[in-house]
Amino acid sequence: MKVKFIIISLFIAFGSILFLSIEKFPTETNEAETFSKIETFTFISGGKKNKGKIYFPASYESNKNLPVIYLIDFAEQHFKLATDEFERVIDGVTQIQGFDALVVSLENIPEFDAEPETFQEQYAIFKNMASYVDSKYTKNQSKTLIGRGSESGIVLMALFNENQEPSVFNNFIATDPSPKYAAFIMQLIEKNAIPKRNLNKKLHFTFSKTNDRVECNKLINLIKKANYNWLDFEAIEYAESDYENTYPISYATGIKYVFNK
Repeated sequence: MKVKFIIISLFIAFGSILFLSIEKFPTETNEAETFSKIETFTFISGGKKNKGKIYFPASYESNKNLPVIYLIDFAEQHFKLATDEFERVIDGVTQIQGFDALVVSLENIPEFDAEPETFQEQYAIFKNMASYVDSKYTKNQSKTLIGRGSESGIVLMALFNENQEPSVFNNFIATDPSPKYAAFIMQLIEKNAIPKRNLNKKLHFTFSKTNDRVECNKLINLIKKANYNWLDFEAIEYAESDYENTYPISYATGIKYVFNK
């Protein structure tokens, strides 16, 4: 009976210790967990206050030296409005194992009609936003500009028509630019009016079956023929995908390309 009592007592004692250890482990794990988050901020552009939003990956708590991806997201004038582009850019970042970046855009989707004639005014907002983000949130100088539709025309203009040197952005991801922007860029290339760059740039260009295939391929061929020694360039045609379904894929592919992932 004594032996049996001792065995039972040891079993109960051991079980209590094990139970306490199991209860303690999740608490320690929870305390160590970090989470991604999105915050808003206010910056000045053209003498006006603007609201931006910024995505912080969990790693930001221990690493402030992260590249930044800037999304141009306006209300589309000719296509169904997409409200998830910010999330799709974040998805493109999180798909790359071991890679993190800040993602920034305007807090709301403004009712801007993106046209070549209004490029400077609209692009200035993102230059001033980038200046603010640099001063407050990151030590990393890598900046990527991304957009689709008419907004991707602003991306292309920032690469091919910005005269500031050094230019603000390093990488450019353009999906389904409008024919107006494509025609404007082609004119610049044909006139040999593209500013020379001292630093290398990267462009990832894609278009869907919804777009003008002839014009897009003409632009692609002109860029390839120009053979700019400062530009790394990749172009993809999504012949089986339309405008509304291409950008989540092209965003992710473009992010991988410009960051060598």
